[in-house]
Formats: sequence, C-alpha cells, structure tokens
Amino acid sequence: MKGLVDTHAHLGDARFSEDREQVLDRAAAAGVFRVVEIADAPADWAAAVALSRARPASVRCSLGLHPYYADQFAPALLAELERKVLLPEVVGVGEIGLDYVKAETGAETQRPAFERLLAFCRDSGKPAVIHCRGAYPDLRAVLGRLFQGPPAGRRFWGVVHCFSGDVRDALYCRDLGFCLGVDGPVTYPKNDGLREALRQAGPDCLVLETDSPYLPPQTLRGKRNEPANLPEIARRLAEVCRLAPEELAAKTTANARALFGLPKDTAP
Repeated sequence: MKGLVDTHAHLGDARFSEDREQVLDRAAAAGVFRVVEIADAPADWAAAVALSRARPASVRCSLGLHPYYADQFAPALLAELERKVLLPEVVGVGEIGLDYVKAETGAETQRPAFERLLAFCRDSGKPAVIHCRGAYPDLRAVLGRLFQGPPAGRRFWGVVHCFSGDVRDALYCRDLGFCLGVDGPVTYPKNDGLREALRQAGPDCLVLETDSPYLPPQTLRGKRNEPANLPEIARRLAEVCRLAPEELAAKTTANARALFGLPKDTAP
C-alpha cells in the first residue's frame, strides 16, 4: 500500500530521540509519504516547526494546547498561537479538546479554553485537531454552539482525533463538517462498536492516524508505535468500509489533503 498520510503523530516524543530520522525513512518505505506532527504543548511548538522545516517534502505540523495543559491558557498564549499558525509549516491547531478521564485539570477549566481555541479555528480557517476522551456529550454541545454545519468553500472544519465515540457521535461530527481520525484501536478485537460507528459515518469523512508513539495496531500491542505501521490500520479500515485497500488509501489521502490543505503533487 502506498500514498498514505499519517495525519497525527508525536515524533517529538523522547521515545524517538535516538532514531527520528530512521523512523521517517521507514514511514516513506512503507508508503506513508506525509506525516502531520502534533505539538500539543507550547514548549513543543518550536521543535515541531523545526522538524517540518528539516523535512519539507514529508512533514507538516499542528500546534495546540492539550486539555492536560488547559490551565496554561491565557490571552497571550492565544496571541502567540495566532502568530505561529501563519507559518507555512503549520497546517492546523491542536490538539485541543476535552479529557474527563486522564486530565488533572477540571472540566470547568478545560471547556472555556477549548471554546476559545475552537472559535479561533472557526474564525481563522485553520483546521482544529480535537482530542476527546470521556467527554462526547460536552463535545457535541460545544460543536453545536460554534458550528451550524459544514464550512463554506471547503470540506472540513477539523478532525476529531482518535475517534472513540458511538454511531450518534460519529454522525453528529460528520454532519457538522468534521473528519474522524482512525488509529490503532480500529484493529483491536473488542472494538466492534467503534468499527460500526466508522462504517456508518462512511469513508468520505475518515482520515488515518497512528498517534505515534501511542496506540500501536493489534499485531504490535505493547510496542512503540510509528508511522510505518499505518498500513495495518488502513487495511483493517478498508475491511470495515468494504473497500479495496487502494481505494481506501485514495479516499483517506484526499480527505487529509482537504482537511489540512496539503498539496496534490506530493504523493508518489
């Protein structure tokens, strides 16, 4: 399989310190021609931009404030983000969002930060990379307040990264103009509910992710994940969507280009 885009990876993670360049080379050899690097804490923004500049043909980045760090939100941080997203290397804002499972910051801190950041995405035209864990009712409420439907003149407002909701959540997000990010969990045997939600949402709103170094696909559970593992996720999603792997690859890559404004002349 070739022509794949990994729309969500954390190659700045310390677990890639010894072999980051080799990881990117393995990704290319596996058919992954583009990776979107996610820097979800302000301290990581500069490194993500630098990696994108060092690999302009294969890496772009998204800068955000993970709900883990929602207590860092301030007008000055938003102003800095507004300046950073003007850089040509930056194709998105995120991850941003809500996490009611692992975050130490409370919902009362997360929600206003998320709404301000999401409103900036809406008004600036930069796609949002949304994290949601254990918070889908509140996510639907926030999206419903800020968005009335798909954007004019483009296909997507953003992506719900590592989608883990049910059919209702999938259709709600899709119908408002959001992609659903598909990661290693689609390959896990017990995730029939997730697979059904993705099947009903349909391939025209799905993008592929690894979330490296997290969430490896089933055959690599317990190991460090990396973008070269994306084909396993793609093959399982193709089965879910009842498409040939090559057709699934083409659809998800077209979706990724529409989502992040990636050029059409970079696929092999």
